[in-house]
Amino acid sequence: MNITNEDVTNYINGFYKPQAAHLAALRQEAESAGVPVILRETENFLAFLLKAFKPARILEIVTAVGYSAIFFAQLGAEVVTVEKSPDMADTARENIKEAGFESKITVFVGDGEEAIRQNLKESDVFDMVFIDAAKSHYRRFLDAALPFCRDGSFIVSDNVLLKGASASDKYDPNGRFKTNVRNMRRYLDYISDCPYLDTSVIACGDGLALSVYSRAAGVE
Repeated sequence: MNITNEDVTNYINGFYKPQAAHLAALRQEAESAGVPVILRETENFLAFLLKAFKPARILEIVTAVGYSAIFFAQLGAEVVTVEKSPDMADTARENIKEAGFESKITVFVGDGEEAIRQNLKESDVFDMVFIDAAKSHYRRFLDAALPFCRDGSFIVSDNVLLKGASASDKYDPNGRFKTNVRNMRRYLDYISDCPYLDTSVIACGDGLALSVYSRAAGVE
């Protein structure tokens, strides 16, 4: 289900252009295999964001098949990405190698929070964090990432509307995803009220939360 009118979504997706042929091929392969990658309208918006603000270093949680990491590298960023599944991480590394971005993308294996704390150094600083992982754990991932953000870094949290369920229980009538929904609502409340984050939630794709970090008011 689209969170906006299907005709509108299809119209918007008509403007979609992949950033490179290898990304188009990887998207087709992932979608055919049922592996989630960022939605087309989300990718278009992120392309605008990266071209406008030009983040030099991006921390991504999680890797999956490596699509988003390759997309970010394609637009000029150095990427550190974490993936819980060793098998999926191996697949991502193969895709990254095939795309020619081995020197620009580093893949760490482990739970998002643990992988960040175990592998990043105090000197690591990121201009952007992209969170697209287990929906019940966004707060954990955010808290782990913030110490590695500079003043003015921005955090993009994907799929925050959970196909509408974050806004209304009627989109999850059987309560199948109630834990994810409850935790996502708490996360959105937190980042919206947090004194060191300026946050806007927009209905792009399955919902994006865009937050700008103020280090002076935040964590050390």
